[in-house]
Amino acid sequence: MYLNKDICIEGNPILREKCKKVKLPLSQEDLDCLKNLYQYVVISEIDSLVAQYGIKPGVGLAAPQVGVDKRMFAINCNDFLDPKNTKYSFAVVNPEIIGYSEEMVYLPGGEGCLSVVRDTKHLVTPRHYAIKFRAGILDMTTNKIKMVTKTLVGYPAIVFQHEYDHLDGIMFVDKMYPVDEVNAEPLFEYED
Repeated sequence: MYLNKDICIEGNPILREKCKKVKLPLSQEDLDCLKNLYQYVVISEIDSLVAQYGIKPGVGLAAPQVGVDKRMFAINCNDFLDPKNTKYSFAVVNPEIIGYSEEMVYLPGGEGCLSVVRDTKHLVTPRHYAIKFRAGILDMTTNKIKMVTKTLVGYPAIVFQHEYDHLDGIMFVDKMYPVDEVNAEPLFEYED
């Protein structure tokens, strides 16, 4: 499993590179990386394990963030705006965003990133409210990749776009704007 010491911090040149496509079937090295990315994001939502391993919580982690120049990442998040609180948890290879909504949204509290340790509060990164993507999804039981096409909406779509940007050497801090300059709606409103 990856630990905080394995995560590349803003300023590391690999975070600015366009990643290479992953060859299929997965090599053992790529499989290990993908499973470790997934393990990190799953474990990082469990408070006791966060404390045990001394890791930072995160809902996504991309291969370049651990120094691997490959088009793969893992996400593990709940759609907190869905009454069912649907879980989106998967590891992907060679993702392509093939469609997106015109509607743009942002997280009112801003985005965060395991690779960015400086304060970025009160700034936002507009994202498409919905995306359609095609990618290989890792089956954790068989270690096989299954090609899928899926649509994500709201928070899971934001998380996916954030990680997808990492594969092209783009970080969310490249897209930050003051709230009053953003042509987008907040994904949700804070209630007092």
